[in-house]
Amino acid sequence: MKKIDRYITVNFVKSIVLSLFGFINIFILSQLFKVIRYVTEGRFGGVDAIYYIISLLPDIIIKVMPLAVLLGGLMTINKMASSLEIIALKTSGISFKRIIAFPIMIAFIISLGVYYMNDKIYPASIKKSREIKRGGYEDIKLPESKKKAFLRGKDNYVYYAESINRISSTSVNIEILELDSEFEKLTKIITAEKGTYDRENKLWKFENVTVNNLEKNSSYTLPVMQDVRYDEEPERFLAPSVNPKLLTIKEMRSTLGAIKQTGGNSREILMELGDRTAFSFASFVVSFLGLSLGSRYVRGASAVSVAMSVGLGYSYYIVQASMEAISMGGVLHPFIGAWIPNLLFLVLGIYAMYKAEY
Repeated sequence: MKKIDRYITVNFVKSIVLSLFGFINIFILSQLFKVIRYVTEGRFGGVDAIYYIISLLPDIIIKVMPLAVLLGGLMTINKMASSLEIIALKTSGISFKRIIAFPIMIAFIISLGVYYMNDKIYPASIKKSREIKRGGYEDIKLPESKKKAFLRGKDNYVYYAESINRISSTSVNIEILELDSEFEKLTKIITAEKGTYDRENKLWKFENVTVNNLEKNSSYTLPVMQDVRYDEEPERFLAPSVNPKLLTIKEMRSTLGAIKQTGGNSREILMELGDRTAFSFASFVVSFLGLSLGSRYVRGASAVSVAMSVGLGYSYYIVQASMEAISMGGVLHPFIGAWIPNLLFLVLGIYAMYKAEY
């Protein structure tokens, strides 16, 4: 790494950290008044309020990181352009593409970090924040029954029931999909015409059962089957059982495979999987725009560049939300819809980068 690369990279990282800190503060302030109201109403304790705000940080960081990278790139290059450093470097024969090479690599590394946070940290933080909020609210009344009910069990298996009733403690047309320890390979499929939950023994009793062992390539039937593993209460099926936001990317892919096996609706999980993957690399995509917009020094144009940068940043979110709505409506495949904003803004960023060569 040459001195000029180190100089640009350090300034780029500093600008990102400064922008990120500012955006995080804005989002925390927007939540702070709500938290204070919860505390004064007795819904939260003081410690719970602190934990709740901390649990929101991963989600906030993920959401504002593209804006921070976009604005950080603009601030870095604009500062260099205003002090005529960009012109000096170009005069010495260094192309603009070479000037921004290391910041682009830094933006890609940041995107990898966001991907890791989106996969490993985000689901746990969302779960924690919801647990804290749920502890302060009245219990939600569950419906009496539900059709097409899914539930992931405590071990490596997933339930599907055509219908389930918590009052009669019965279910109809049940499928249990067992997977291996890595939750990647389907090992057994158990189907039953009817299930009755024994509340005294906390155990399901299945009738007219067929067991397909995919590992041994064998199949057999049973008039009645009970297993201590299958002890989930009917009420658990009626709550949102497979919430994609609480799953890692690996778990979403495994659950997606299980849902497809039973013919269930996988669009919500596909949408979350696409968003979680595509948005992670939004920082890399918008870095081209941020670094290119400030390349030309025009007196008094800094404020215009900042406004344009923020406007383009929010445009990304608008396009993303629009594609999500279109995908959920069935017009586009959810995964393709999630990546369209990245492709559009990457093309725009590369175009801006080539226009910056003068």
